[in-house]
Amino acid sequence: MRVKFENSIEVYAQLDTGAAWSVMAPDLAERIGLSLDEGDPARMLTPLGLLEGRLVRVPFSFPADEGDHLLIAGTFLISADWPSGATFLGYSGLLDSIRFALDPQANNFYFGLPAESW
Repeated sequence: MRVKFENSIEVYAQLDTGAAWSVMAPDLAERIGLSLDEGDPARMLTPLGLLEGRLVRVPFSFPADEGDHLLIAGTFLISADWPSGATFLGYSGLLDSIRFALDPQANNFYFGLPAESW
């Protein structure tokens, strides 16, 4: 799915509802102006093994094909050991704060803010 960061940097990210946090490659973090020394130290078990990195709140948007874009911030693990070009959106610290639905047959992702934020 498409996500758009500050500086108008748009990338495709994979949705992983089983992930503890979202994960961002270090090269993308640098492109959007984040330092690998920012944030709180953390470790996360991934298919690539145990990664050490930093948890950082990052503002971004979900661009909409119809309706309004959703501006939000998510918690991302940024690790120097994560492969370039791989961005994953995880449940905790991101997807757990919005309403979303998936239509896998049409490859659509529907999103919106929770009702209490309207």
